Amino acid sequence: MSLAEYAPFCSEEINLLAVELAKQELPRIVQLEPIADFEELITFAESHPTPIEFVPSSPAWRLESVAARVIEAVAIAAHEPLTGAEWQELTRILLEHAAYLYTYPDTPTNREKLEAGTALALVGSVCASLSQSELWRLAGFGRIAAALSEGAPVHVIQLLDIAFSLANERNLPILNSAIARYNTVLNRPLTFKHRLGFPLNDTDFFDHINLEFADMDSVKSAVLTGDIAGAKSAYTAFRQRHLDHLLLEKTDTYRTAKSYLQCLLQLSINPSPPIAGTTELGIAALLFPEFRGSEQLLSMALRRYKWITDTLFYPDGFHIDTSLRSQVEAVADFVRFLSVYDSTAERPHAFQGVENLKTLLEKQVAACISISQPDLSFPPFGTSPIPRNFDVVELCQVGDIGFERDDFLYIASAREQGNEPKTTSHALPYVGYYAMRDCWSPKAQYLLFDTGPLGKPGYEDKLSFVLHAHGRQLITHNHQDRHGNADSTASQAHNSLHIDGKGQSRAQQAEAEIIPDADTRWLTTSAFDFVEGWYKTTDFQHKRSIFYVKGAYFVLHDVVLGERERTLSQIFHLNTFGAREPVIHVAANVGHAWTQEIGQSNIFIGAVDTTDLRVQSDAKRLTYNVQRKLPAVLNTLLLPMKPHVEERPTLLPIAVSTDADVLATGFSVELNGVTDTFLISDDGLATMSTTDMSEKIEFIGEYLFLRGDTFVMLNARFLKVGAQVLAALDEPRAYHVGMRRV
Repeated sequence: MSLAEYAPFCSEEINLLAVELAKQELPRIVQLEPIADFEELITFAESHPTPIEFVPSSPAWRLESVAARVIEAVAIAAHEPLTGAEWQELTRILLEHAAYLYTYPDTPTNREKLEAGTALALVGSVCASLSQSELWRLAGFGRIAAALSEGAPVHVIQLLDIAFSLANERNLPILNSAIARYNTVLNRPLTFKHRLGFPLNDTDFFDHINLEFADMDSVKSAVLTGDIAGAKSAYTAFRQRHLDHLLLEKTDTYRTAKSYLQCLLQLSINPSPPIAGTTELGIAALLFPEFRGSEQLLSMALRRYKWITDTLFYPDGFHIDTSLRSQVEAVADFVRFLSVYDSTAERPHAFQGVENLKTLLEKQVAACISISQPDLSFPPFGTSPIPRNFDVVELCQVGDIGFERDDFLYIASAREQGNEPKTTSHALPYVGYYAMRDCWSPKAQYLLFDTGPLGKPGYEDKLSFVLHAHGRQLITHNHQDRHGNADSTASQAHNSLHIDGKGQSRAQQAEAEIIPDADTRWLTTSAFDFVEGWYKTTDFQHKRSIFYVKGAYFVLHDVVLGERERTLSQIFHLNTFGAREPVIHVAANVGHAWTQEIGQSNIFIGAVDTTDLRVQSDAKRLTYNVQRKLPAVLNTLLLPMKPHVEERPTLLPIAVSTDADVLATGFSVELNGVTDTFLISDDGLATMSTTDMSEKIEFIGEYLFLRGDTFVMLNARFLKVGAQVLAALDEPRAYHVGMRRV
């Protein structure tokens, strides 16, 4: 869509305003001296078309830059003799820039907000004959009231004086709050002719109503004769005739509408938070079509929605602040707007923008489904809790507005209708969430791994995970326990690796993060999942990978690269069941720990290398501490156990032969009479072998899983077991799954 579809100024409006500006009958703005001339301004405008979206990253489209060009255009209008066509071009530039300032007040600094608000108040007074200027002035003066403080720059004070004086001379309404702020801060004991305050009085309310709107004849007649009581009664009757269409309550319509209009006007000054504020503006514009600014507000809302969909969400559908709460709230807001939009009006000029919003909403819901836990709850990520008892079922019930997807219906009906998602495991690379699961049953095994980026709300770390299996949460995050107590730092609350007793932080990073993280690896098949992420500092680098043997267990592989000896601490937060602390058993001599909740699923955690291992158990927190000279490797097994089942796998390290400069480890897992073998290189593809098993294993690759006749190779090309070559590929493959020939 073009800018004209979001900021619709018709040719007639531009022509009439151009004629008015050409008269140069506003002596107040003569005080403004242009720095540039018209040719310079038009040259800039031709090479830098006004964007639809907010682009604060571009110096040309920061609010202070746009405000400066608005002032420049007004100054040019006061001084330069232009041709008719030039006046029209100047008017178009002025209006496009004013609409940009009005639509996007989203700036972090009061100084920039003050400059933008002042420019908007000024242009709203200069262009008073234009219908849109009323809301521009309201927003401009409202933003001045919020941002004006002691120490305002001299050039801004001059602009403020001109804006307030011009509005007063033209008898235009000025917000009471702006007048009070202006007079107090700048010591201007001025008296203003036309003041607008909140709450609105009855006269102000009807001033904002389009009395020419269809079926408003009786309201118009009463207002024109000064019969405010009759106008209120007639307006209530008008609203009641349209209630079924507008989805409003059938009580107290005048008072409700007046209160809502007041909130709407205040919100239009600063639609914040961005998504919720934009949603309220859009809904109000749809529900109050008789409001004189409804079309302008709808255009503003749709333009902001385009900015929101393009810049506040990742391509995988997740909110850029990465919190589940923000994701859920955005879904709810979008659904509210789209539901009202679909129920109230056909808006062909905004059709594509609405369709883009629906496309994003579908992605958002799908993203939430993909990381939902087996009980269809949200994973325990983030310190901003999702509303209690709100789960993915309710989200799908709210968010499915006619998508007609079987997987949405499957979740919305709590698995009673529709079909389960086609894939079990999912990657959301931009937000850094990787969900591993073996099926969509409520008893499924599930692990969600976080590869970053750092700086998620409540997070100063990455590479943590949570685990839910066989009906309940087994490993969680300890943001807050039942007593309201939380761990003192984010890293301590997560299932992360601490080095020398310290967690992670953005300040330690060796380089700026790239989103999505190019170092992250992800593979998923029907037999296994694999994910790998990195945390890099100037002192050390930490790689964590998880290999999931679907339906069985997870292998946690931690590698720390660097120099000198370090204390490495793996932290696991075990879930509280009911009102009890988990019953944790520890066999420190063999590196084993497990929970024993009667009648519930449990978790077994086992370390492969127990050299100098110290295991600490403190209520729900389990810590594996080792002292290692870097580089160091920790291999740990996470085995979910079904209710009434106790399993104690045997974990044995394997000696691996490889080149001297290759960091390689191997181990075996014996469980229920089955032996699994792992060979892992942390230097990429390498030649490795071992004779510790019943048959010699020779392998060229990075990661090997071998179970009986089945094997999985990652970044590999060759495997030989005993005398039999099981794989001999021309080139290494990302993964290769095969079976031993009998």
